[in-house]
Amino acid sequence: MSSQYCKPDGSDPVWRCPVCGQWWALDRWGDFWEPMSTLTAFIWYHPKWKAERKHRKASA
Repeated sequence: MSSQYCKPDGSDPVWRCPVCGQWWALDRWGDFWEPMSTLTAFIWYHPKWKAERKHRKASA
């Protein structure tokens, strides 16, 4: 499934699509979501990335 179907939401500034795995980050004004790489998510949002990884492993 392509990331064009993602619908980022939530109060966090970072969101991971449960369908395709694409990471999204709110722009600094909080106006729109922009896609980011897994590596960027790992570097800038490590606690969130780690929690998502743990969750994926548990459900696999």
